[in-house]
Amino acid sequence: MNTLKRYQIWIALAVLTLPILARGLWFYRGIPSHPKIQAPDYAGASISQPPISTAVPEETVNPAGQVVVLDYNHSNLYDPSKIQVLVSALTARGARVEFDDGYLYLDTRLKYASAYIVISPTYAFSIDEANQVRQFAQRGGRLIVFTDPTHGIYDSDYISGNILMIPDVNAANTLLEPFGVTFSGDYLYNLLENEGNFRNVLFTQFGEDDLTRGLSQVALYGAHSVSAENGKALITGDESTFSSLTDSSESPLSGSGQALAAAALSADGNALAVGDFTFLMPPYNQVADNSLLLGAIADFALSGTRTHTLADFPYLFGHQASLLTVGDLQMTADLLAPVASLQSALQWTNTSLVVAPKAVSGSDTIVLGLLTPSDDLDRYINTFDLGLEDSASITIPGFGQIGRAGIGLMLYKPGGVNNTLILLTDLPEDLPALVSLLTSGDMSACVIQNNIGVCSIDYSGSTYDTTPPEEEIQITETSTPSG
Repeated sequence: MNTLKRYQIWIALAVLTLPILARGLWFYRGIPSHPKIQAPDYAGASISQPPISTAVPEETVNPAGQVVVLDYNHSNLYDPSKIQVLVSALTARGARVEFDDGYLYLDTRLKYASAYIVISPTYAFSIDEANQVRQFAQRGGRLIVFTDPTHGIYDSDYISGNILMIPDVNAANTLLEPFGVTFSGDYLYNLLENEGNFRNVLFTQFGEDDLTRGLSQVALYGAHSVSAENGKALITGDESTFSSLTDSSESPLSGSGQALAAAALSADGNALAVGDFTFLMPPYNQVADNSLLLGAIADFALSGTRTHTLADFPYLFGHQASLLTVGDLQMTADLLAPVASLQSALQWTNTSLVVAPKAVSGSDTIVLGLLTPSDDLDRYINTFDLGLEDSASITIPGFGQIGRAGIGLMLYKPGGVNNTLILLTDLPEDLPALVSLLTSGDMSACVIQNNIGVCSIDYSGSTYDTTPPEEEIQITETSTPSG
């Protein structure tokens, strides 16, 4: 019995172990070995690196007192502290930098600015804002717009619910449209000439301009392509630089055969568009010739020939302006209050207004007078070629003949040393209203052409009813027909 049990035990063990031994023998491949795996040569690996810039850009302008406004009122996707290199380049050249946070209206800031810089906006510019910037550039102001394909806002599609990225070029193009400049919603890449990443493109081809003088290589770390109709491409890619939209080296916005551009200048030379702003921040500003490019952009911002018009009031004068009356006009109590308001308005622009019996040498001048010819008035208005001899109307170049009643004239004469603003009305009683209109800053009642403003005065002494009492229409009582 014990023997039988032993056989059963051995049989049970054999049933358990034989399948294991059979599987081991079937899959046995000999004694395992661990061959030495050749590790990559990390020490010998090399990634193309652009040279570190050591060149110092030359300051070619002397813009002491100029103001540069940086947009920060259109949900801009940048941190002001990160672009301190650009701010420092501008202030080192004597300019003052202001960030537009919406506290003042844009048209107010553009009255005294020399340049307007926009970086990665996501909130579209209104039609009024675009027109204000266009007029600002027409008067010699500079517009500089930076975008970046790595910046945008995320939103969901109302129908599908898909998450969409809205690039900053959408808002930027609403501002650049009047200048014929357009950003594409792509990014540029180069698989051969790059700094360790296909989107970190190294550019070596430049258009001939002051902005590109001395550049041999620029590194942009993600850039939109940009096109300027009738303008100039400043930074262009080679045959191995492609657009992510077309995987082609030709611009998706310009005509066939034109190379991709990462920066371009408008046809009038006042608007600059750059598809990347990473090079404005450290340490990228020190790569290749990026610091030279940044310095050239600072020079461009401050090298415009800014001209002022009547619409720029009160930013027309220097530190001091003299106010004087000419002809038979006398300072009256009715005129003192508007003049005091004018003095306060100019103080906001750091201009002191001094009432003087005659013009002060080297000082800006504000002249108050009447539309009556006189020797001391002629010396100020002779360049405007006005016709004041007719007692019922005046002749104004560009306007023709205009009736005197209720009319006020604003004449602005810019000069190399000082500027002159002349305010004239038909009657002394009208002059306070004209001064108040100017001080209010609302020129909606004025038609301005070539620094001549013709204004309608709300309450004019010249519109008084002077009909003699005996000539008034007599109203007689009439009987009512009987019913």
